Amino acid sequence: MATVAIVGRKNVGKSSVFNRLVGRRLSIVHETPGVTRDRIYGEVIWQGRMFNLIDTGGFFPEEDNILAAKIMYQIELALKQADVIYFVVDGRTGPVPSEQEIADILRRLNKPVLLLVNKIDNKSLEPSINDFYRLGFDRIFPVSAEAGIGLGEVLDETIKLLPAIRIKKDTKMIKLAILGRPNAGKSTLLNAIIKEERAVVDEKPGTTRDLVNARFTFNNRKIELIDTYGLKKRSRIKEPIEFYSMMRVIHIIDEIDIGIVLFDATQGVVHEDCHIASLLLAKAKGIIIAPNKIDLLNKKIHKKIIESTIESFRFVDFAPVVLVSAKMNLGIEKLLQTVVDVYSELHKYADAGVLRELPSMLNPPSGGEIIKITQTGIKPPQFKVHATVNLKENYIQYLRNSFRNYFGFSGAPLLIKTEITKRGKR
Repeated sequence: MATVAIVGRKNVGKSSVFNRLVGRRLSIVHETPGVTRDRIYGEVIWQGRMFNLIDTGGFFPEEDNILAAKIMYQIELALKQADVIYFVVDGRTGPVPSEQEIADILRRLNKPVLLLVNKIDNKSLEPSINDFYRLGFDRIFPVSAEAGIGLGEVLDETIKLLPAIRIKKDTKMIKLAILGRPNAGKSTLLNAIIKEERAVVDEKPGTTRDLVNARFTFNNRKIELIDTYGLKKRSRIKEPIEFYSMMRVIHIIDEIDIGIVLFDATQGVVHEDCHIASLLLAKAKGIIIAPNKIDLLNKKIHKKIIESTIESFRFVDFAPVVLVSAKMNLGIEKLLQTVVDVYSELHKYADAGVLRELPSMLNPPSGGEIIKITQTGIKPPQFKVHATVNLKENYIQYLRNSFRNYFGFSGAPLLIKTEITKRGKR
């Protein structure tokens, strides 16, 4: 698809513009400057046309540090991909010297630039727009991302500048999220999978704040991969931005198909890792456990790592365990194949003939009788069990294990609903 990149200095409202146009709160909006650091991708549909929209971190032309350099690199990649550029400025503060420097950079790209003068939410502010003509752009649009003013005109002009291609949204894409504690290596894993530096990687924990996504194809399967903020105990959350980031992760779990629980194998499994797996289980999502940084451990103990991981996550013992080293690019192919396999398991129907035979082999030991078992749904697989007695939870767990023995369902939670049925009724 065609691509539009949003750029500008810090705290001018780039993420507010992005969220308003994609219709979702993907980028975190906060009064603290420099919240967005990575490239955040979304899709915009306007007049039957669709295009990619990229939110970027604030330009750091006046700052010289390692993190600023990494953010600048992400901005440069976004600009390289872009067919059209939205240059966002703050209409309340007026032009600042650094924006002239940004304007010079954008002009050298020889790409269409729309100058969005943001925060113009009433007519008394409109005269200040004239001050921005000194930046040298003739396509200037007064907008208010917060109030939703003026963005229709921006989109109309954008459609004129983009290639006239109509694309239907792909509904068969696997939605995959990397989840884990801070510094588990989530951003490094995303970059290793897509073979591109999409997410900023820094030794300091918590560098990723937004949801960073990327799309790619593996073995003819389309996958959308989402890197997330590192989850930690609520008692350790000290800033509002951290709270917003954590809640965004919890909400995104509703939208994904599969979650990869990534943890640092050199540190072992802790309570927060199990909590992440329990969130996925509660939402009935596909689960894969991935111990990371195995390059730092002796190969002789890799088998023991798998065994100890299964024991630590025994409440989701159906989840496959894949050893990886995101930094050294180890286990990536196997991990992606496991993703494809688990997705198939989430959509699998059990053999109807075997289901008809199972009731006679699975009668409760406490008495009563299983009359009939039917599969009622997929994603995740769902079953209905008709019995002559009320089935206790430990027996329902036995049924889950039996279904897995017969049909597999690796990585997929199984939902079982029971119903009391009299003998002779089917």
